[in-house]
Amino acid sequence: MNKYKRLMMVGLVVTLFMSLLPMSSVAAGSFLTKTYNGRSYKVYVPERYQAGTKVPLVVMLHGCTQDATQFSSGTQMNNLAEIENFLVLYPEQPSSANSNKCWNWFESAHQSRGSGEPALIAGMVNQVKSDYTIDDNRVYVGGLSAGAAMSVIMGATYPDIFAAISVGAGLEYKAATSLTGAFTAMNSGGPNPSQQGDAAYNAMGAYKRVVPVIVFHGTSDTTVYPVNGHQVISQWAQTNDRASDGVDNNNMDDTADQTVMGTVSGGRSYTQYIYKDHNGTAIMEKYIVDGMGHAWSGGSTAGSYTDPKGPNATQLSWNFFKSHPKAGSNPTDDITPPVTSASPAGGTYTNPVNVTLSVNEEATIYYTVDGRTPTTSSAIYSEPISIAKNTRLTFFSVDSKGNQESIKSETYTISAPSETGTSFTSIASEDGFVGALPADGLSSTVHKMGDKGMYNTDTYRTILSFDTSNIPDSATIKSVKLKVYRKSLSGSVNAIRVDVKNGWFGTSSTLQQGDYSAAASALDVGALAVPSANNEYTEVELRSTAYSHVNKAGKTQIRLVSTTPVDFAMDTLEIYAGEDSAYAPALSVTYE
Repeated sequence: MNKYKRLMMVGLVVTLFMSLLPMSSVAAGSFLTKTYNGRSYKVYVPERYQAGTKVPLVVMLHGCTQDATQFSSGTQMNNLAEIENFLVLYPEQPSSANSNKCWNWFESAHQSRGSGEPALIAGMVNQVKSDYTIDDNRVYVGGLSAGAAMSVIMGATYPDIFAAISVGAGLEYKAATSLTGAFTAMNSGGPNPSQQGDAAYNAMGAYKRVVPVIVFHGTSDTTVYPVNGHQVISQWAQTNDRASDGVDNNNMDDTADQTVMGTVSGGRSYTQYIYKDHNGTAIMEKYIVDGMGHAWSGGSTAGSYTDPKGPNATQLSWNFFKSHPKAGSNPTDDITPPVTSASPAGGTYTNPVNVTLSVNEEATIYYTVDGRTPTTSSAIYSEPISIAKNTRLTFFSVDSKGNQESIKSETYTISAPSETGTSFTSIASEDGFVGALPADGLSSTVHKMGDKGMYNTDTYRTILSFDTSNIPDSATIKSVKLKVYRKSLSGSVNAIRVDVKNGWFGTSSTLQQGDYSAAASALDVGALAVPSANNEYTEVELRSTAYSHVNKAGKTQIRLVSTTPVDFAMDTLEIYAGEDSAYAPALSVTYE
């Protein structure tokens, strides 16, 4: 590699990609390392896999600087494979092939059938087919960034292998043919998509066929700009138009036949575009996610380059794949998740209640009553659940076809007739963190506490704001509880002190730098423990010294101050705040 190219590749890793946090999958099957022609790959085999019974195969191509374990952690594809019973293949790009482990999508040597990296990936697929019982008609490929660009190449060069493709923050076929051209394409888009669509059609050769495509791209992606997501659809519209009958006659085009607006609960809004062929069959989909950067949409913070607030690209890709096998397969027709409901619904009750969970089809219901997020390892519902104290009941169902519904929750407040309980959710626009110094910043979208490392302590404090004005002025407060959910933890945070303010810290209810050291109505009214895992909660009943400072006529604010070790590492705890309906902080007040 010449000096110029080495410098450009160093620039690529600095400019495009952040550091990684490796974490292995928590799914129950086997995650095995294998080799093909001297190249490593990993394959996930679900616990329910049985030799002799055909199952689908999903190939996942990581982005630059990533590896199989990191990409599996970020996408959580292994967990879905465990539920749906399919295998996952993760080819790995070694640093010897690209110093930043990028797939070389921008080099001509890796853009054709039978050579370079496409041939290696196809060879790995064939090796997995020889080792396991794979349904040839249900093999799919998806990827992120450089991996997404390579998934486009795999769809064009091996349409006989891959039934459908998923493209997360990727680029059109042959968007570039050099490293310099790659930077240009990532910033401004590739050549004319119609031209590239013809090139992809020609690359198919004798194996030409319509290839279903699903695309995910963020409007705030400044690594691979959003124009590229649009070009991927335009390119494939042209490719599929010609592949459908060999003629450029607009059997498929890049004008959406259906547009759907959506918002993830507590997360980002998005627009889904659906493209159909002349028979009315949906062949392509595109999700444009408002405000998302260069990331796997809906992914887990356990991996890198993920945005948990976006629509779940892992689940949506699989749903799309299931609906688009190659001709000749017999997939299940049932791809609809079950619907579970609770009776009675959550609310405030003066006596204990027995809650019945019911589902609209034969399915297994999993639930928790301790605020934890349920999984398929949680308790299985079999009889009414007796609730005699304040409880958050969380549940979901999985039907016999493996379709899993989204997690639901109901909150039950059990209050004696002489007492009334009210739970207040923090106000998203007024929550945030403030730094000790102006240089340490503040934010109403990040909610962290801890230190910035380098032997500093107490750098960041979190402010939570609650509107407690609906408590009657004549009420006597009997108890106050604060609950917060952990979002992430870096380093070590030992304990959290709770300060309370009748009204607001500083001169306004909105976040201000001075809130860090502004006078509190009462200091140290409670001590929160640090939750043991992400999405888990911690709760404390505040001392009676806090009761008189709950504002019955307006806002009550809480300041969280952490204790951390004095060391070089950064120690920060980030919590969810009011913008997340499922994990928002809650201030529960009982009174008479």
